[in-house]
Amino acid sequence: MDLRPVTRSVQEQLVASAALGDDAAQRAAQLLSVSLEPALRLALQDAIAQVAAEVSAGIAPARVELGLRGEELEMHIVPPTAPAVHTPPVPPAPPTPSEGDDLAGDASSARVTFRPPQQLKQRLEQAAAEQSLSLNAYLVRALRTHLDTAGRSGSQSSSFGSGRTSGWFI
Repeated sequence: MDLRPVTRSVQEQLVASAALGDDAAQRAAQLLSVSLEPALRLALQDAIAQVAAEVSAGIAPARVELGLRGEELEMHIVPPTAPAVHTPPVPPAPPTPSEGDDLAGDASSARVTFRPPQQLKQRLEQAAAEQSLSLNAYLVRALRTHLDTAGRSGSQSSSFGSGRTSGWFI
């Protein structure tokens, strides 16, 4: 969208209105019209951005994006991204007692979804591999050790209430 015709129209209207006055008024209107052009362009861009925001809210999850290239205001309708196809991870094989005594003897287990940052996940996998454990067995052992230690040191009672622990454990 070229904003020049719109700003030129306002400039011409200002000069035409001043034509009714004397030479000094006409000269002032011409000078003013030139200096108003950047302010008019910004005001138009702001108004269009507000409209784009309202339209974006109405067409969500799609959106309208604006860009200014020289005197051209570019508008693009950005369609929503295709939802990621989420395939649930294949559950690991049940741990065996050889993966660590932390899991041996447990008749039941519970599933917990854990989404660590990628860098932390890599560190956890490396630590588990160094101990020849699955990631699950490593995490169970680390958490058990932490909770047992926290219980002995009396740090169970925290600001979250008794029996709850917070923070990062590796």
